[in-house]
Amino acid sequence: MQIELTHPFGTHILQRYPRGAQHKSLQAWDATDEYLLRTLADNYSDRLPTSHIAILNDDFGALTCALQPYHITHWSDSLVAQQAARANLASNELEDTVNWCHSLEAPSRPVDIALLKIPKNLTFLADQLQRLRPLLHDKSIVLAGSKMQKVTKSVQDLFEQHIGPNRTGLAWKKSRLLLAEVSAPELTYSTAMCHWEVPEYNLNIANMPNVFARNQLDIGARFMLENLTPVTGQRIIDLGCGNGVLGCAALHLNPEACVTFVDESYHAVASAKQNVTTNHPDALPNCEFWHNNCLSYYGLREPADLILCNPPFHQNNTITEHIAIQMFQDSYFALKPGGELRIVANRHLAYGKVLKKRFGGFTVTANSDKFTILSTFKKG
Repeated sequence: MQIELTHPFGTHILQRYPRGAQHKSLQAWDATDEYLLRTLADNYSDRLPTSHIAILNDDFGALTCALQPYHITHWSDSLVAQQAARANLASNELEDTVNWCHSLEAPSRPVDIALLKIPKNLTFLADQLQRLRPLLHDKSIVLAGSKMQKVTKSVQDLFEQHIGPNRTGLAWKKSRLLLAEVSAPELTYSTAMCHWEVPEYNLNIANMPNVFARNQLDIGARFMLENLTPVTGQRIIDLGCGNGVLGCAALHLNPEACVTFVDESYHAVASAKQNVTTNHPDALPNCEFWHNNCLSYYGLREPADLILCNPPFHQNNTITEHIAIQMFQDSYFALKPGGELRIVANRHLAYGKVLKKRFGGFTVTANSDKFTILSTFKKG
């Protein structure tokens, strides 16, 4: 695994996060990071010392570490991205002078230079551009980049609408940059919420822009809902909750339960909280909404009776099993003796081996052509 990145601002050791859980072929930066840094150094180096630089969607801190000597804000929807950047700052012995900002808030000062790694979710991109625009002035630099196939006409149209006229540069290492002129009128911010029903549980589910499967109930969660009963126990965790549909369904079946909704996405946790407020307002005092990397640091909390999990098998654009494996490992320590972990997964994923190694066994409780539901209990 290559961990040393040399760029116009220096050389840094960068690792993906969590460390030790990544495939050895994966690195913590991409060609877009390199292209953005090279373009900044070639064209705007004289402005950097006096500029406030907002860095959006810096997944593992490559841009944050490179630009640490300047006045920077790390702006992201991902708690894990924040933790990754902090870890890489520390390993390079760089002082943490960064302004950390999550996706539901905005920096408190104007932005002179905005660097964006373009997300694949264009609704989320529109949300970010809406939040960014009031912080820009007519001399601000807005530079965005991604793989060349993702810098589409639709992306350019969003920048045109929310920031101003823009142009793309030449491709480099299969990446392309977009430079936008700040001239579009400031629009009244409006969150692009998406709503749909789950009639069998009497749920109206709302989704913020960066929630997974925001436009409809994803098919894995649907299969879990079709096979959810029984749901017992006083303390339940919806792990990797997304919009919280599993936890809301659990409250429908067990209204007296205390449910903890956990996700690393700020948009996801906010959506889950709204959905409990809308669908189970009486249960809201018994619910907790937690931004976390899986169930890290759960040990000081009251052990759970049941953990429901529809684990992801990708991190950003990379297919990986490490998140699911960490979820299962953390769940073991979060459960009380006799407590149950219940997961839904694609049938081709070998999660049963992980459960058998950690819990000592598992049961297949339901199968379809594509999905399986696995149940395992922590031995007393």
